[in-house]
Amino acid sequence: MLRRTVLVLVAGLVWSAGLTAQSDPFLGIWEINLVKSSITRGAPPKFETVVNVVEPGGFRSMLAVVTDRGTSVEIHHYNFDGNFHQTEAADPRELSFKRIDRRTIVSDTRRNGQITVTRRFELAEDGKTMTVTASGTTGGGQKYTNDTRIYDKK
Repeated sequence: MLRRTVLVLVAGLVWSAGLTAQSDPFLGIWEINLVKSSITRGAPPKFETVVNVVEPGGFRSMLAVVTDRGTSVEIHHYNFDGNFHQTEAADPRELSFKRIDRRTIVSDTRRNGQITVTRRFELAEDGKTMTVTASGTTGGGQKYTNDTRIYDKK
């Protein structure tokens, strides 16, 4: 039932954004591949989907996660302007994104003025797989390294 709820949320975002084929290879719908992922930050989710759509300055990313504790949805703004931008969700923090090349993005997460997480987003040459590697400290203060999540493009 929770998976269906997430899929409905994803479908609504895709519909409202008018998602079409775009030139940025990060755009589209991405679903986590739990078998290939190596999650070191807490318990793995039951289901996780990312939907990236165009917005001025970059793209908007909706992250929907289903865990044993429930479902959460966050909005992140990938603005490649070097500034930090507030997330839209119950877990307030700021994100900054830098595009390294067409298939690589790095980001920093800032909480209370301190960088707490660094992530690297890399697309496979064929554009069908996205690897997100993160190291840092959770909002609850737990340190982690090399949290690696593999997403398949849908």
